[in-house]
Amino acid sequence: MNSVRPRPFLVVLLLAGLCVAVPAAGQQTLGRTIRQLPPLADTLLDGQVQAILLQMDAFHADSSMRLIGEALRHVGDPGDAEARCYLLAYRAEVLYYEGLFNEAMRDLDQAEQLAFGLQDSTLIANVYNLKGLLHENIQDSREALPHLLQALHWFPSRPQARYPVSELHHIHGNLGSYLTELGRLDSAGMHLRRSLELATAAAAPRAIAVAHWSLGNLALRRGLPDSALACFDRSIAVAHAARDHDIGVDALVGRARALAEAGKRKEADVALQEALAYLDTHRAGIGLVTQRNFARVAAATWRELGDLEGAFVQLGAWHRIDSLITARNIHTALNTQAELLRSDQELELAKLEQARLDETLRAERFRQRAAIAAALGLLVLITVIYLLNSSRQRQKQRLAELEVLRLRQERTIAELELRERLGRDMHDDLGAGLSALKLRSEMALRKETDPAQRELLRTLAGNAGDLMASMRQIIWAMNGGQASLEDLVVYTASHARTYLADNGLQAQVTSDGPWPGLQLDSETRRNVFLIVKEALHNVVKHAQAQAVQVVLRWENGLHVEVRDDGQGFSGAEGGGNGLRNMHKRAAMLGGTLEVRSEGGTAIVLQVPLGPAPNLRSIVPEAGASAPSRA
Repeated sequence: MNSVRPRPFLVVLLLAGLCVAVPAAGQQTLGRTIRQLPPLADTLLDGQVQAILLQMDAFHADSSMRLIGEALRHVGDPGDAEARCYLLAYRAEVLYYEGLFNEAMRDLDQAEQLAFGLQDSTLIANVYNLKGLLHENIQDSREALPHLLQALHWFPSRPQARYPVSELHHIHGNLGSYLTELGRLDSAGMHLRRSLELATAAAAPRAIAVAHWSLGNLALRRGLPDSALACFDRSIAVAHAARDHDIGVDALVGRARALAEAGKRKEADVALQEALAYLDTHRAGIGLVTQRNFARVAAATWRELGDLEGAFVQLGAWHRIDSLITARNIHTALNTQAELLRSDQELELAKLEQARLDETLRAERFRQRAAIAAALGLLVLITVIYLLNSSRQRQKQRLAELEVLRLRQERTIAELELRERLGRDMHDDLGAGLSALKLRSEMALRKETDPAQRELLRTLAGNAGDLMASMRQIIWAMNGGQASLEDLVVYTASHARTYLADNGLQAQVTSDGPWPGLQLDSETRRNVFLIVKEALHNVVKHAQAQAVQVVLRWENGLHVEVRDDGQGFSGAEGGGNGLRNMHKRAAMLGGTLEVRSEGGTAIVLQVPLGPAPNLRSIVPEAGASAPSRA
């Protein structure tokens, strides 16, 4: 969930109540979407507010409470209403983080009255957003959602403030994450997408990463692990670019969880190991609550993968971190209560301390019950594993009967897996590198003024784009999940339309069926596609044509024609490397290639395709881990 405003104090604040992440650290200025008003006229008071923000950003609750108390005494009662409104809202945040919800609500009630008295809709929206988060944390759903909706309602079209407050993408993010928890997934998706749009417009990297992460959690709730995986990947990319390790580790463990739910057990295990290594490397820059959340999700994921040892290790880490957080919260809460004692009545402080102790006891009882429930769940899991193992032993005899067939298919499966792995590696490594090269070249081109350098950058970007296209075609050729004749026809026709349109030629592409249900090997598909690609390239490069006709049909085999209305063919037919390569590929296919020059050029390819072995049993089904069409 997004934060109330862009300061790291709320990283632990919101994670403690909601197990979510917030924007980047060290932000004492307003976001780009809010107009900066001049500071308070009282320079001493302005300095106190700046000092408060620094202490809050550094997670120093005791110092924050002391400075806020001094600033409120300096303002006086009633004093400067606007200054009191800011200070009370900030103190409510500190109290919220310390778990003193009643005192936080008391400050927010006063801040709400002041904001309405000032008729400042930006401050009103800020108070309502804080109230919504507070009610959400104390499980009061009847009040949480109305307050967040009120925050959205009151947020002005032209917000302005003197010091950091809630921004619109934070409110949408809070609403989206809360609605996700309520199961109102359609509404949650709308708010999270809006939060991402606004955060992108505001160029707020952490908010962008958080929005992608929240959308990944939403996709998991919808049972869409592939969509969740894409969202977590985007969150990881943005977090890494911003060196934001807190949300980065959340997104990494979310990615592992998505892979596990997608049934990709090996990849999920590797992703968990990578996330754990990332956490160990950057632990100093990651909050304890995020570490606790990581241990909880990692334990559940490893248990789902059947790695009970890994699950036990992470459960132990979760208990250690949770105990440390509880101890720190109790210590800090007692210090905070001592500060309140200096500000308020002694009797009220005693009641608050007793309430805090009661809350701690209730939390301890809840943890004990949760531990018992976890132990029972683990016992059930072990029992299920034992029963499954017994059933697996009974099936060994049946598996022996299939061994001969397995040996026959083993080589083919290994080849397909190798192609799939190569395709994934090319897409993930080369594709990412070429995309980055193309993007950086285009960005540099925008800033470069020297014509020679601009031409060089333009050529570099074009070459990167060409290499990306070639890589996609190689991945497609290796993809066993798209091995049918109809897949080849659809892919080739789509490439012809796009390529000719990009080069300003009128294209008429005909690929009417029906097509027989033949399965083709990768070499056949690649050779057919490259012949058509080379023919189209020759039209664009040499023919000086205006219109091109591409026909694919079934005539006792695959029949392909590429005709243009250009200047026709000149010279010996075998004079160019392109034509020689096309003839060689046609020969490898056992087909024929004919080149005609009559009012233009026509290239006719005929490939005899008989019934092919049924590879359905070894070709990955849709949704499996085969390389996707790039």
